[in-house]
Amino acid sequence: MTGKKYGVKRDAPAITGKVPGQYPWLCEDMHCDVCVTGGGMTGALCAMLAAELGLSAVLITSEGLGFGDTGHMPGCAEFSGGRTLTGLDRVMNAGDALRLYAAGFEALDDLQNLCALLDGEFAGTGISTGFQRRDSLLFTADPTMGELLECEYLALRKTFPDCTLITPGTAGSAFAFDLHAGILVKDGSGVFDPYAFTHLCAMKARELGAEIFEQTRAEDIQTPKNDSGSVIVTASTHRRIYADRLIFAAGSEGLRSMFRRARQYTAFCSLRRLSEGESGWPGKCSLRTFGRRSMSFSISGGGRVTACAEGGKGDAAAFSRLDRMTGRLLPDAAGGPEYEYSCPFSVPRDGMPVIGRRSEFRNCFFALPSSLSPAGAPGFSVMAARGAEAFLEGNNRPVLPWHDPERM
Repeated sequence: MTGKKYGVKRDAPAITGKVPGQYPWLCEDMHCDVCVTGGGMTGALCAMLAAELGLSAVLITSEGLGFGDTGHMPGCAEFSGGRTLTGLDRVMNAGDALRLYAAGFEALDDLQNLCALLDGEFAGTGISTGFQRRDSLLFTADPTMGELLECEYLALRKTFPDCTLITPGTAGSAFAFDLHAGILVKDGSGVFDPYAFTHLCAMKARELGAEIFEQTRAEDIQTPKNDSGSVIVTASTHRRIYADRLIFAAGSEGLRSMFRRARQYTAFCSLRRLSEGESGWPGKCSLRTFGRRSMSFSISGGGRVTACAEGGKGDAAAFSRLDRMTGRLLPDAAGGPEYEYSCPFSVPRDGMPVIGRRSEFRNCFFALPSSLSPAGAPGFSVMAARGAEAFLEGNNRPVLPWHDPERM
């Protein structure tokens, strides 16, 4: 799905360029310690972690590696999961929301370390995650929202003292756009290439002995009656995989197929090149608007501005909102977007990921990092993969209640 306003009719740029690596489809029955269904960022990371544990791992994906939700990610990861404390109060209490933020920071640190390791190990391939740590700014230009945003700040600084309340008086001339109030959090975000990260994880997994199959959909999954039995995955290629354990990391497609309590929303993205030496905000920090119709903005290491808005299916006004806001943030920028595209995502009704086990699915672990905000998905992806790693190690650590698949 793509925007057409500027005559740009393309899919997400990550999956229209050169493919870093291609893999065969499954053409024989297989036995393994762990089968991973889903070839996005989460699935590839799960396969790599499983292989690092010395387990025989098989990953299958219905499309090309990274061609689903991952290929449409805008490439910005935020500690907050793209949610505000005000928005989270319908899902959990204030203390739990702050603990979720703390887990988001840990996931962001973990992602940064993983990117550094992969970029270093595969430096000669020309593929790089391009990870850069950034500050994050939650802001509003609406005077009626200032008091609510200040309450958000007061709650946040109790746990995260390295945040600053920005007002027109303290902002000075640092920002090239109207700002009534904002919360600047040091190192609260990072920009990277999720598609490259996925392929580097797959390359590392294969190096460690994992087997990867593209164009291979899981048509049927049979779970055992007891913990000693195998999970049997019947693939679209009419072959079977017999696995001791299964990691279900099939993203939006998996969420729709496994759970009824899911709804669909659409992410709208607009990308344009930044003019030389021109930045609408200090340090190229990531931006997110505060309010009901939230929008996020980030600058990649290559100097490309990514604007993203969430909306309903067929929200024709989404691109117009992005264009207007981008014009405010970058008043000196010339030219229209290089790309405009939209992508449907499925999320649980509470907007939180599905990470953990369900009693009726023996020997299975759900790693579905769905999020109401695309900026929240990368952090949840790391959380999901680390949860799967603990499951494979036999570590039955408690699942966070707001991630628990049993709630579905």
